[in-house]
Amino acid sequence: YKKNKLLETGTSNLLFIHNNKIFSPKTNFYPGITYKFFKKKVKIISKHILINEINDYQEIILIGSGKGVTSVYRIDEINWKRKSFKIYKKLLNIYNKQI
Repeated sequence: YKKNKLLETGTSNLLFIHNNKIFSPKTNFYPGITYKFFKKKVKIISKHILINEINDYQEIILIGSGKGVTSVYRIDEINWKRKSFKIYKKLLNIYNKQI
C-alpha cells in the first residue's frame, strides 16, 4: 500500500469486488499478464482502493501468472473476511478455460 491506498502484492494483482463490480487500483501498480488477460474478458473499473474502505468489498481476489486466480478468505490485521465467492468463481471459470 501507499498513502492509505492498496496497490498489489509482491507477486499478484488485486481485484476488489463490490456489488458484483470488479475494481482494481487506479495507479501505482504493475498490470501483469494475468491482469491484462482479465481486462480483455471482464469490465474492471480503476479506482483508488482505500484501506479504511476495505470492509465495503465482498471479495478480494489475487490474480497472477504463478497462482492463477485465488480468493482471499480473510485479513486478520484489518478485520476483513470474505462475504461472497461469486465473482471468484466466474473469474476462475474464465481462467480455467484458457489454460
